[in-house]
Amino acid sequence: MPELPEVETARRSLQRVLRGKVIAAVEVRSPAVVRTHRPRAFGIGLEGKRIERIARRGKVLLFHLRDRWTLIFHFKLWGTLRFFRPAVPPDPQTAVVMTFSDGSGLQFRELQLSELGLHRTSQLDRVPYLTSLGVDPLSAAFTPARFRGMLSGSGSIRAVLTDQERIAGIGNLWAHEILHTARIRPDRPASSLTNAEVQVLYRTVRSVLRRAITAGGEPEFVDATGRKGRWRLAVYGRGGQRCPRGDGTIKVTRLGGRPSFYCPKCQR
Repeated sequence: MPELPEVETARRSLQRVLRGKVIAAVEVRSPAVVRTHRPRAFGIGLEGKRIERIARRGKVLLFHLRDRWTLIFHFKLWGTLRFFRPAVPPDPQTAVVMTFSDGSGLQFRELQLSELGLHRTSQLDRVPYLTSLGVDPLSAAFTPARFRGMLSGSGSIRAVLTDQERIAGIGNLWAHEILHTARIRPDRPASSLTNAEVQVLYRTVRSVLRRAITAGGEPEFVDATGRKGRWRLAVYGRGGQRCPRGDGTIKVTRLGGRPSFYCPKCQR
C-alpha cells in the first residue's frame, strides 16, 4: 500500500511533468474507479482543464485544476501512475487514460480499490476522508508537544503511528521502519515510552520519512517516470532474516491483525 513517502514521490514526479498541461481527453476503462460521476460526465468535467499544481494530503493526491476544480486520487491498496511523452496505448491493467493537448499522456494502472473523484475546490472540506485526516508528520503543525499528547491512553505505539486520524500518511510498512530506526518495539504500549524515547521517536518519524522520499519510497514502488524506489527495507517483510545492525534475527508476529516485524535484540 503506497504510504506518505511513495505518494509524495509520485506527487513530485507528476508535478515536474504535468504542471501547466491541458487535459484533452479522458478514457475511463474501469468505471468502478470513479466515485463521483458517471464515466462520460467525469471525462467531460476534466476535458479542457489545465493542471495548476499537484498536492498531497496523507496518502491522497490532489490535482488542482483551473476553474476551481480538484481531482482526488486515493491509492488505497495499490496503484501506479505512469506518464508518457508521447502517449502510448494502454496496457490491460490501465483503468483510466488521460491525454494532454501536447500529445503526452498519463495512465492510472494496477489500481486495487483505488478511487478517483472530481470535486469543486471550494467544497474539499466536505470530502469525508480528507476531513478525517490528522496532522501531516512533515508539517510545522506536527510538533513534539502535539506528538506527546497522542501517546496517552491504551494502544501500541504502532497503532498510534498508523492511526490516520492522528497522523496522516504513515502505514504499516513505514511505522515498522521508523520504530526499528528508533529501537522501539512496535507492540510497546504508547503510554510506556519515556520522555527520552518520545523525543527520539519524534525526530525519527520526520527523518525516516524525509530520507524515504529522497530514496523514492520502498523498492516495489514506481514513480510517474518509471523510476523504482531505492529504500532498503530494514525489517518490513524480512522475518527470519538478519537485522541490518547484525545483532539479532528479525521476528514476525501479528499485531492488531496485521503482520509486525522487529528485532528482539535491538528494539525494546
